[in-house]
Amino acid sequence: MLPTRQSAHCAAAAASCGDLFLELAVRDLALLRRVRLGYPRQRSDMADDDGGEEPNSFVKLPGPSAGAFADPGFRAQLQKWDLARNSRMCRFRYTRPFHRRSPGAFLRDLFDSDAGRAHLRRVNAEGEWVAILPEGKCEEVRHRIVPCTATSMTHFDRLYDAARPPIVREGTQLLMKRVDEVMDGFTVTDRLREFLLTANGDGNDYDPYGIDDDDDDDGSGESNYAELMTTEQRDEFLFRVFAHLALGGSMCQYEERMDAYTEATKRAYKSLVAARRDRASGEDGVAVASDVYRVDGCVAVGRGDDDTAGGDSLFPGRSVQNFCYVVVDPRKRHATVWYHAYRPYW
Repeated sequence: MLPTRQSAHCAAAAASCGDLFLELAVRDLALLRRVRLGYPRQRSDMADDDGGEEPNSFVKLPGPSAGAFADPGFRAQLQKWDLARNSRMCRFRYTRPFHRRSPGAFLRDLFDSDAGRAHLRRVNAEGEWVAILPEGKCEEVRHRIVPCTATSMTHFDRLYDAARPPIVREGTQLLMKRVDEVMDGFTVTDRLREFLLTANGDGNDYDPYGIDDDDDDDGSGESNYAELMTTEQRDEFLFRVFAHLALGGSMCQYEERMDAYTEATKRAYKSLVAARRDRASGEDGVAVASDVYRVDGCVAVGRGDDDTAGGDSLFPGRSVQNFCYVVVDPRKRHATVWYHAYRPYW
């Protein structure tokens, strides 16, 4: 809930962003009654990431017919924020059970499958869409686990009531403006983008977007928002979706209101991840049922995973807005891949 000192309008807006998954979980209740919840039982002879079992098979599913990514209004927002032209979202159905202990093997099978090779594309340095793995058997998919536990938009409460200088004007949804400045290739005109782009200021090598650029000044001790949110809070998939939407592409037309981003984040998040009933998860009884992985690169046999090694980079350059997420729903056996490559305007 937003601070009580805010206006009734802001309180209503916050309430509408409350429980992300309640309606989704109710919609899926019939399915939940038919399907045993949780992940498949781990077998003692389960293969590890080095193989040992038959590869998983994947089938490309039709484009979404419901949810945010099928909605013309949301798609228009992606166009406005320059997140459409270099972005793709694909969904696949897989045949064998997904094991959380061996995500590397699962991701390798996905990118190495016929469906993956045909439909998973990347943007090259010339801005062209090309196959991620044009040839050669996939040897490794470099990935990291992305925490995905948030089920409420209260995750962003501190941006309203604890930010100093304020990010949102008190009693409104208006973003606070600031002197224009270029940070990491983005023109920063408000406090929200300053918060998203400045370092934690704690001296640690915190790199939530995985660019790990040693040439960048980490801004240690200089950030206005060093203590606003913890590393764990910023690493949540919900926060990552919010940050990607708010920063946009190189030709982004920024919004002046915070709720434009929070509402879009809520819709995108619900379309990407699945929910399940869980009495132990808290008072709302809803928990996230999906696993999320950030893919940083693919290595084919005999090839490296970057241009200098004779391979192919997953992105045309380095940016906080480069991302490739794989979201796995073990109940429906769906794997959703959301990809975006940042290309500078100049």
